[in-house]
Amino acid sequence: MMIFTCEEHVDIAIDQYVDETEQAPDLLPVDNSEKQCCFCSKQAVYVVGG
Repeated sequence: MMIFTCEEHVDIAIDQYVDETEQAPDLLPVDNSEKQCCFCSKQAVYVVGG
């Protein structure tokens, strides 16, 4: 599971990942600037996943 998120929604993405997987996620910067945040239309800055 990978959640792309902007700076504003990173907390929500982490909470969602933990709720669904019951594991701590990795938080990595996004290399591809074409990805959009899963919660809004802004450019993704981080990918939350494991």
